[in-house]
Amino acid sequence: MKNWRSLVAAFLGALSSLALTLPSRASEGGAGPEAMTMGNMCMVMFGYDMIHITAYQPGKSRSEYCAEIPTSGPTIMVFDIENPAFRDMPLELRIIRDPLTPITKDTDLESLTEIHRPATKYTKGTFNLEHDFKNNGHYIGLVTLTRPDGTQETSEFKFMVGETLWAWVPQIAGAVLIAGMVFVYWKHSHPSGKKKDAAGAAAS
Repeated sequence: MKNWRSLVAAFLGALSSLALTLPSRASEGGAGPEAMTMGNMCMVMFGYDMIHITAYQPGKSRSEYCAEIPTSGPTIMVFDIENPAFRDMPLELRIIRDPLTPITKDTDLESLTEIHRPATKYTKGTFNLEHDFKNNGHYIGLVTLTRPDGTQETSEFKFMVGETLWAWVPQIAGAVLIAGMVFVYWKHSHPSGKKKDAAGAAAS
């Protein structure tokens, strides 16, 4: 009985973990404004200063999106510059297809580039980027800030367009875990035939 209770507790724990790891479905309602937190990729940081990023697909929904854009197609990304001083500094924006390998100084960004906007000053503190994403997949936004002394800093944000195989990894891992626990319980509650035969032989 004690082992049974332990298995039940572990099973419930696995279900809770699976629920927490399920990727949010970027459907009507999207990631929502509440997703704009320090723990996700909806902003880029330069020291303690940040630039907020919100994505929209006005042709399909009125929702706001964060790190998960529901489908490919025309998308508007809005960048809000928090620090007024940044409005007088050039900002360069490049969005590339995520190579799923570390990006180094030797990485050929041009071959990965989806869209590139040269360094520009955004004195109003906000600017939009419109792009028609043709393919689902993982992307990286690279924002480069040029300070008054000429030094450059680059910060990145990652996002996903449409559902990809990687979005299902948590569910697959959870299903395998639960299946394994069910198998262990079944083995525990159904003694092998050898043990039954041994018990029968001893009784005779």
